[in-house]
Amino acid sequence: MATIALAGGGTGGHVYPALAIGDVLRERGHTVLYYGDPERLEARVAPQRGYDFRPVVAPQYPRAGLVGKIRFALGLLRATLATRAKLKADKVDAVLGVGGYISAPAVLGAWTLRRGRAIHEANVVPGMANKLCARVAQQVLLTYEKTRTRLPGDAPRHVVGVPVNPAVLQGDRTAACARYGLDPARPVVLFVGGSLGAARLNELAVAVATGHEDLQVLHLTGKRYHAEVRGAFGEEVPSHVSLVDYEDRMGDAYAAADLVVCRAGSSTLAELTAVGKPSLLIPSPNVTENHQEENARGLEEVGAARVLVEQGWDLDAAVSTVRTLALDADGLSAMAQAASAQARLDAAQRGADVVESLL
Repeated sequence: MATIALAGGGTGGHVYPALAIGDVLRERGHTVLYYGDPERLEARVAPQRGYDFRPVVAPQYPRAGLVGKIRFALGLLRATLATRAKLKADKVDAVLGVGGYISAPAVLGAWTLRRGRAIHEANVVPGMANKLCARVAQQVLLTYEKTRTRLPGDAPRHVVGVPVNPAVLQGDRTAACARYGLDPARPVVLFVGGSLGAARLNELAVAVATGHEDLQVLHLTGKRYHAEVRGAFGEEVPSHVSLVDYEDRMGDAYAAADLVVCRAGSSTLAELTAVGKPSLLIPSPNVTENHQEENARGLEEVGAARVLVEQGWDLDAAVSTVRTLALDADGLSAMAQAASAQARLDAAQRGADVVESLL
């Protein structure tokens, strides 16, 4: 059996697919380590899931300025040499980079050691780290066919989808609603802005919940916004609203929901299709090359979702859109079927197969 390093992170869209593949590799008898930023999500989540964590310190790519780019190059060189030493000490046989700037030192370090190396690109538009790492990768895992020509290098491409944690499939509506204090017989709209939360989604959730008791609202606020959202309801949160700062049992949240209002990160979209949930997608405008909107349009085209662009939106119109979707039982059913048809439940197994091919 081999020792394999997962590398990358910063957001749940990088971390959770990596761990899903890592879980499969561990089940097959391999030793799996996680290399990531000690100050970001992976440093907390990977150890919780039983992975030995290796801290990596690396610079982020500057968007402008020659001096900044020179400093970045020197910083990346230092980070690669430091990470190379850790890979060698851990006797790592292969590295899977999953994106985020923190993945580059491990993939480049594996290249200098002539160890196996693969990358996974979760979005339609590839990120900077994967554009760099694709030049030295031996295998490339993709979520979307249209990404095939957007990465440099000549490594074989495999369209496998985004791996999801099987736990998201295990929720039960009745039990989940009881946990959140909601009525399973009444419509539930789930608002979730990802692991960090999203201010505009929170604004919309509060507006939907205020004065509209025919809809129940399950609102995952994000820890940084929880107190603010709680304060928006005054002295007492209404009985038809459940506020959660961070949810590590997303299977419950999805099980309780009739409609999901969320960002359009690839990991989130993979979960929506895996559980067959209709959605109103509000792509984050603060991402590279607007890749979330490209992700979202794919689900909209097949009838699994609606897309609402945040820029210049009218809050009252957005509330009306949520209500129209959530109260249309037949429409929700059709969207759910379309979402399920897009699911790739074997993505983690297929990803693990490709990583094992490096050994």
